Amino acid sequence: MSYDLAVAGAGPAGLMAAKTAAEKGLKVALIEQREDVGQITRACCMQFIMDEGYESETIALQDGKLVFANNGFSVDYSGPTAPMVDKYYISPAGHKIHFAYPDKHPIIIKFNKGLLLKGLLEQCQRLGVDFLGGTTATSVRDAESGVEVQIKTRTSAGAVQAKKLIAADGANATLAEQLGLNKERTYFATALGIIYTVEGLKDFEPTAWKSYYGLAYQSRSPVMISASLYGEKCATLVVIGNQNDPPESIYQRVTTQSPLAYMFEGTKVVHTFGCGVKAYTSLKTPAKGNCMIIGDAAAYVEVQTQGSLMCGFHAGTAVSRELAGEKGFADYTAWWQRTFEFNTDAYLRVAQGYALVPVYSDDELDFLFSLIEDQVLEGTYSQYKSPQLMWDAILKHEQRIAGERPELFAKIKNKNLLTLSETF
Repeated sequence: MSYDLAVAGAGPAGLMAAKTAAEKGLKVALIEQREDVGQITRACCMQFIMDEGYESETIALQDGKLVFANNGFSVDYSGPTAPMVDKYYISPAGHKIHFAYPDKHPIIIKFNKGLLLKGLLEQCQRLGVDFLGGTTATSVRDAESGVEVQIKTRTSAGAVQAKKLIAADGANATLAEQLGLNKERTYFATALGIIYTVEGLKDFEPTAWKSYYGLAYQSRSPVMISASLYGEKCATLVVIGNQNDPPESIYQRVTTQSPLAYMFEGTKVVHTFGCGVKAYTSLKTPAKGNCMIIGDAAAYVEVQTQGSLMCGFHAGTAVSRELAGEKGFADYTAWWQRTFEFNTDAYLRVAQGYALVPVYSDDELDFLFSLIEDQVLEGTYSQYKSPQLMWDAILKHEQRIAGERPELFAKIKNKNLLTLSETF
């Protein structure tokens, strides 16, 4: 059977693209490795980010819907939530940098991603989308007349013919690689992550997101603790490593050798999610020929769930317009470039000076964090805005740093000499 559109990947981006295209009357095939999209098997973003203007949108969760007012659509969600109203960066000695809004409205809201995806798939199927579950898109051939997507299941192989393809197959960008689009990007490293759901954690604050920085915590990446939807007695621990220092080893050290070890005495791991993610620079032009690469597959690491939904909505619309003879792909590319900060050179600052570990020693982190621990910074989640606010506050103490810690002051002044590769 031939389709107007083949969508590879039934995460939030792919499902939203398939739904939007089907609503516009297109015949859509949705190709997905999992048979049950509601069964989350990989570590991934499972929180709504409530920053005003985040990714050019301020979302609202109301009346059973996630509302995207600026983008002009909404998504059904009436499942459980867990609001996080405080965010902390914590040094090895326990000095805290606090982020929160004055009225204590949520910085992020955790949600059940499986329920969200299951609801989107049900809508897709009601609209006539053909769901090819348990199927992997292995390669794609793009020709003037359309695309041919090679697929396989556990028992067979075949092909899907379509006029257009949307690849929403995740951060590892397998189909982008097949199409040669990753040649335009810089590859830095593959990060390995595990999200542990732990029962019985001591001194756990269920409405706070805490990131622990410093080698004392046995990791070069922050160790993060926050709430879990598994129950009031459960917490979530995120650890990130690599092949040389896998997250399983980091977890063992965090829970037995770090300043957090006492919190894990008598705890029980009730669930784990894992993933391996390739870190590329973003794909600035995510469309080529009859194909579009959207969501995490085109991003610098990830666009978060709400960004994925936005990508899917605009991509589904773009394909409909492209098939009608309009410049849908060009308009999507323009929207993509202006919406996500990692498409500008400014995102390099995240690494060029904003990296804390191992650039700064544990002692230096204790000193820097102590300078501003009596303040409350704006309650943002953003990985770009948070370090900007932190360093702006720290550098108000520039004279004290220069006087008391001249070597540290020199390191801070030279922070922009770091490259992304050196940071990774």
